[in-house]
Amino acid sequence: MKLSSHDLLKRRFIAFVILQAALLCLAIFLSINYFGSDILARREGVGLILASPKEAAGWPQEMYQGLQKACNQRGYNLYIEDNVNSSDNSLPQVTDKLIKKGVKKIFLANPGYQHDLETIARKYPQIDFYANSVGEAISDQIFNYSVRYYEVRYLAGILAGLHTQTGIVGYLAPFPALETRRDVNAFALGVKKVRPDARILVQWTGQWISPEKENQALYILKHEGADVVTYFAASQQLAQTAASLGLDYIDFHGGGLKLPPHCLAAIETDWQKVYDKLLRIDVKKNTTKVFWQGMLDDVITLRLVPGLSPQEEAMVIRTRQELEKGYHVFSGEIIDREGHVRCTEGEVIAHNSLREKMDWLVKGVEIIEAK
Repeated sequence: MKLSSHDLLKRRFIAFVILQAALLCLAIFLSINYFGSDILARREGVGLILASPKEAAGWPQEMYQGLQKACNQRGYNLYIEDNVNSSDNSLPQVTDKLIKKGVKKIFLANPGYQHDLETIARKYPQIDFYANSVGEAISDQIFNYSVRYYEVRYLAGILAGLHTQTGIVGYLAPFPALETRRDVNAFALGVKKVRPDARILVQWTGQWISPEKENQALYILKHEGADVVTYFAASQQLAQTAASLGLDYIDFHGGGLKLPPHCLAAIETDWQKVYDKLLRIDVKKNTTKVFWQGMLDDVITLRLVPGLSPQEEAMVIRTRQELEKGYHVFSGEIIDREGHVRCTEGEVIAHNSLREKMDWLVKGVEIIEAK
């Protein structure tokens, strides 16, 4: 059957449209495969240095995932160097490796790296370095970042003080550094607010990461009578050990909420929001060199588990509201372990002092030595 001229034109038009679509698909394919990788390679690089595997449950995983999301949102390539020991002098080599990949911003997740960082920063003045700490004087070329964990530690102390049956609560941390002393003090003030007769036992492990020492510390705290504990550590294995010992605990990582029944609450950090704000800061033009945000900035919260007593839940919620309205954790009369008055009624300890001068612990804190 002979086609009419109209049908021929119609078929030719359809063939032309199909050919155009095919050519467009081919162009997209070639762009992705031959030019896309080049565009990706030209994106600015960001590096993250971790002491643990990047997928390790707890702090490493949460920081890595948060920075990855922030980099994706900002159009950066992220390069990870994990399992980097902070005490074997490998940091300079790892830094060189990242810089050779085109990295312009390097985030360090472990405060223990700081003893080498000043020398490295002076060697590479064109690179922006971000140290995970505030208050530790390092270098004008280094940007210090951290989170006001003391705010949620105060809430955790209130919960622990209400929940304990023995009147003894435990706190495990690596070193008596500025940040850990500040957090311990806030926790102790929270405990004492609701349970003035409570004992706050603190155990230092002496290492940033040491499952063996951390487990030993938990055994000691339990032996001393603690029935509620909290901790500051990179790994989340402490939560699992506490649960196995029958200890109720307040987790430093959000994953604890998935491990009932001993988890009472968990500190949640929105690392994506933290890193997104850091990536937008012009380090060279920022004179303060400090990034320190907290509850009011919506980067941290204390997430309560279901099933707490009405009193516990109500008190924590009420105190959180007070903090959001401007109540200062370190205000009113505060006396340290040596009997010195650190703050009087009507006074507030200034932020600079909190960041740089908290070399003391509040009255009521007991240091438990390893046996």
